[in-house]
Amino acid sequence: MASMTSSRRRSSWDWIDEGVRHVENVLAICLLAAIIVDVLLQVLFRYVLSNPLSWSSEVATYMFAWLTLIGIAIAQRDRSHIEVRLFAHLSEATGIATAWISWIMSFLFFAILAVAGYFFASGETIQTGPASGIHVWVVYACLPTGAALGLYHTLRDLPQLIRSPLSLVSAHHPEEVVEA
Repeated sequence: MASMTSSRRRSSWDWIDEGVRHVENVLAICLLAAIIVDVLLQVLFRYVLSNPLSWSSEVATYMFAWLTLIGIAIAQRDRSHIEVRLFAHLSEATGIATAWISWIMSFLFFAILAVAGYFFASGETIQTGPASGIHVWVVYACLPTGAALGLYHTLRDLPQLIRSPLSLVSAHHPEEVVEA
């Protein structure tokens, strides 16, 4: 009965967040597994069968680009990007200001990358990869896709930033604070 009550209290945003998180994790795992299989096949064909695959390294590079951009979004979601806390010890007001500056810079970065990535990907509708034949726009689509996911996670942090700006600054990894 308690589980039914708690499931009713979940907002639609919680369901969306869970779905986005699941899709990101599955995509990252599948891309990493596919890269490993692709590289192992290339090694097998090149060194064991003496018949190298022409498309293997190109496809691995394309998948790595996708994995990188999905990984950036996952790191934004988990607040795992590198942090340099030079001013954290000065005052609470400075901590709040740096939290807002960090959020604004993340928002601008992802927004600009999403828009520029869209224009970049949409301009390459004819070209294909030389060995694989994969359309280049499919590869370049990792830019707006990863940026949109990062922007989504940045915007999801906004309510918490408004309520309690200092909770986003050092609450995630307090054990990693290094004193100078």
